[in-house]
Amino acid sequence: MPQWNGQWPGGRTYLDRHGNTRWQLERMHNGVRYSRRLEARNESEALAELALFDRDPDAYLTKSQAARKAADEAVLMEAELVARFLAYLKAEGRTERYRRNMRTYLAQWAEALAGRDLRHVTLQELKRELAKRPNAKKHRIIALKSFFSFLREVEAVITPAQDATLGLKVPPARPEKARRNKGYSMAEVETFYRAISGWESPKLGGMKTDVQAVRDLLVLHAKTGMHRSEIERIARGECELEVLNNHPEIRGVVRFIHKSGRVHTQSLDGQTLAAAQRLQVRGGAPADSWVRKVLRHTAKNLGREPLKLGQMRHSFVSWALEHGVEVRPAEGGVPLSTVASIVGHSSTSTTSRFYDVRTVKPLIRIPLRLHHPEDPTPLLDRQIRNLGS
Repeated sequence: MPQWNGQWPGGRTYLDRHGNTRWQLERMHNGVRYSRRLEARNESEALAELALFDRDPDAYLTKSQAARKAADEAVLMEAELVARFLAYLKAEGRTERYRRNMRTYLAQWAEALAGRDLRHVTLQELKRELAKRPNAKKHRIIALKSFFSFLREVEAVITPAQDATLGLKVPPARPEKARRNKGYSMAEVETFYRAISGWESPKLGGMKTDVQAVRDLLVLHAKTGMHRSEIERIARGECELEVLNNHPEIRGVVRFIHKSGRVHTQSLDGQTLAAAQRLQVRGGAPADSWVRKVLRHTAKNLGREPLKLGQMRHSFVSWALEHGVEVRPAEGGVPLSTVASIVGHSSTSTTSRFYDVRTVKPLIRIPLRLHHPEDPTPLLDRQIRNLGS
């Protein structure tokens, strides 16, 4: 039993086993008796605790109780929480490549914010951490803002007032004049394609590495202008790939759900169709690390910088505008813009979205000659088509 030795405005005092005076808070509130042993070191601290109690008796916690509650409720950037975020991104349809990049940047943030309750991280702290690693600043901010948005809107473990990332601004894209010229000439791409060859690998017992998948990836990038994520979906078979036999140039059509939710249809020539089929038989596109290794090896042999596949979309658009020829799937037909004007649509987007029911779209033919002596022959391509059917 405590050895009571006095009174104070909030209750009684007692002596602990060391002979020190301690403060006991004793109060009645709405018919309920409250009794708390305070962790105050003197009467001034005890009176401060009493003021906190009087403000909201039902919510009052002692210092140790408040510390335990804060520790139990702390939102930490731990592996389990990051894994739930990545699973959420997957359910939202984000590509494996996007999720892998997110995981890389969040691992850096987890190291910087280890043990910190994310509800109490300040904007100044985040800015200091960003200043320590100036590289990839834009992507690091996007990753952290996306993660906090998940905590706020999906997990509901932080409030907008606790989200320091709301004050972070994603750096704007650099003005066009500050960028280097994008894209490549067709001659550059043709030369690079011809030089993509395997090399003898000790890991394969001296056998030559197979780099056909990288050439196929380049064909799809250069001759369709597709994003990497779209090519990956095609390679995984997350699309409808139709072979056409009644047109001399349009040899196939690929259809998949675009990120906008609409069905995206694109016509393919024979070389592009064969490249897509080979990647499907392979079961997926080659890993980024392998693609970079092959491109660096090729660039070293050529004595130039590696080709950047991210520039192929820009290159395709430039080539199409300067040298492209529209190949229609059937004789006749008028441009979509003409149809839009006839039916009174101010924009072709309305016509395309609600009225364009063509199952085969026009093909843009560009005078790009991608040839390699190790490319499969038409006979092998036919065998691949049979395997994929």
